[in-house]
Amino acid sequence: MHQKKGLVAERLGTGLQNRLQRFESARDLCVSPGICRGLFFSTMLIGEDFEKIHITVFGLDISEPNVFLSDLVMALISLYCGWRLFKGTGNSSFKKWWMGFFFLFGISSLAGGFGHALYSYFGHLGKLFTWVTGIVSIYMIERGMIEAYANSPIKTRLKLFSMIKLVLLYLVFFGILFFGPIDQKPNLPFLPIAINTIIGVSWFAGVYAFKLSKSLHKDFKFIFTGVLIMLPSAFFFLGKINLHPWMDKNDVSHVLLTAGIVYFMIGVEKLSNGSALTNLNAK
Repeated sequence: MHQKKGLVAERLGTGLQNRLQRFESARDLCVSPGICRGLFFSTMLIGEDFEKIHITVFGLDISEPNVFLSDLVMALISLYCGWRLFKGTGNSSFKKWWMGFFFLFGISSLAGGFGHALYSYFGHLGKLFTWVTGIVSIYMIERGMIEAYANSPIKTRLKLFSMIKLVLLYLVFFGILFFGPIDQKPNLPFLPIAINTIIGVSWFAGVYAFKLSKSLHKDFKFIFTGVLIMLPSAFFFLGKINLHPWMDKNDVSHVLLTAGIVYFMIGVEKLSNGSALTNLNAK
């Protein structure tokens, strides 16, 4: 087991030595350099990333301080949302799963911030904790939304589906980590996590919340709205749309995710405290 861990660390480290591949046609996305660079910020980049910003703090080389700060803000707000639910009324399974999401996502985001900041020392190995816990965070959202169902065969099937998907996702993730070409593509292990996040959040907190806002309780609209706010983050991140070196794709994504999380909390808080949802307020 020790040799396997060493192998993964070695392969991740090797991957850091390779320059990130950039799309040769990235600049062709602009009609002219003036148009693309004149929008919003004079240094906007689409299809490629800026060079990482580095600053020195107490002798430490800190990478991407901008991403660390946006991760920190997102973590603190998520933890606050979890604490607010913890102090609120109601003790339903619906609330417990969402509360778990806020706490775990906050811890995961904080670790992710340090993973970016200390990238020069740990590389992508420093992001492993965030990747692993990110999978569980989405599972908690799914389970929270499933709890909105009254006890029925479909609720049991959805729970089973969500659990099987969780196990398969971990198998794929660790399979890529141990056997994938991560020396050439160090970000490859994140791909199944990103796909699972888009599917899990869009369906369970998006489509399903919208249906429930029409059939069960209007306050599910806040959860649905949170998803709508978050969705553009996928286009910024996957499309490598970077507005400025100090406001890159990560920062924009974090801002949108943070706003969406606040709407999640508002919806869950209203639903947990509302007497109309008797099926959600039973333990």
